Amino acid sequence: MPTSKKQTQKKIKVLSLFSGCGGLDLGFLGGFSFSGKEYKRLNTDVVFANDFDSDAVNCYNSNALLVKDSAKSICKDVREIEDEEFPDFDIMIAGFPCQPFSNAGNRKGVNDKNGRGTLFEECERILKYKISQKKKPKAFLFENVRGILSSKMPDGKTTVPNEIKARMEKLGYNVSMQLVCASDYGVPQKRYRVLIVGVDKKIGSFDFEKIKELVQKENIPSESFGKQEKLLLGSILKDVPKEDYWEYTKATQNMIEKIGPCAHGVKALNFFKKEFDFDKMPESYRVGKSWKDIPPEDLTPRFKKIYDDPKKYHSPKFFRRFAFGEINGTITASSQPENCGITHPIENRRFTVREIARIQSFPDNFDFSKIPLQSRYKVIGNAVPPILG
Repeated sequence: MPTSKKQTQKKIKVLSLFSGCGGLDLGFLGGFSFSGKEYKRLNTDVVFANDFDSDAVNCYNSNALLVKDSAKSICKDVREIEDEEFPDFDIMIAGFPCQPFSNAGNRKGVNDKNGRGTLFEECERILKYKISQKKKPKAFLFENVRGILSSKMPDGKTTVPNEIKARMEKLGYNVSMQLVCASDYGVPQKRYRVLIVGVDKKIGSFDFEKIKELVQKENIPSESFGKQEKLLLGSILKDVPKEDYWEYTKATQNMIEKIGPCAHGVKALNFFKKEFDFDKMPESYRVGKSWKDIPPEDLTPRFKKIYDDPKKYHSPKFFRRFAFGEINGTITASSQPENCGITHPIENRRFTVREIARIQSFPDNFDFSKIPLQSRYKVIGNAVPPILG
């Protein structure tokens, strides 16, 4: 009996490092739906996944979307895993810790006291070992925050991305890197990330322009290339089920109530519950709020100081509250309203877990329930949006 091409086609083996709860891994596997669009199962298999955070690992391993056909994640510091323990693979994916380079973190970069800023060297170590064994991986994808672009190596001159590029080229890879915004690729969130892609020089190189073409061909909603109405907060939250949420502290709750709900009210959400013309959406539906909407006399001393001298403090938009007619800003691991848009447009509360999961493009059947409530916010904020993957 003849064997079909489908039966003989080998699966692409993916090795995942700093896997978190599995956002990037899910993107590489496919086989899920989001916001009415199906993302087909790809011919891939995650043969190894790893993270140091036990909550992230527990979340990863409790999701059949990830582990039904692929390996479970291992909870261990990657620096303690021996070369021989890594299985052979075709593609490495790694979102090495971004806090050392993040605006929301301490921006210590490679000088981070926990050694997180140099964890990309673990990726290099594994690639070098596989090459020494004549089992060179075909490609890799590294993901990080845009703060990495200005982070320097100890010499104070070379940027971290350029150092990574130079080292990977020495290993025989053509390296392409680009700052991308997730909302251009189907994610309902203005989340800027640096993608560094390497391809074995014997195979070719990666072209980011091809991804733009794919987005348009596959009719994926995009802020830049069309159908951005599907990325608006109202479109994402219009049918979200009720769920528990992490309550604010008393002081923060007071701040949120002073800012008040977006002026458009619930009528804006009703607008998104039916077919609508983006161009005819009332302008008021696109107007969010922040601490700047608090009357000066009601500001705390700290914010009064910023209010009095906005140029000195670069006029920051703390306590951002996005409107239903906007694309939400970056969801962070801390999920604190001061530095990310985590507050509901019209209800004086933090977004629920499912609401931020949708903003991060996780499908509704991705389970976060097996870990503590606050940890759910952390692992979602740390994740690479599956659709970006």
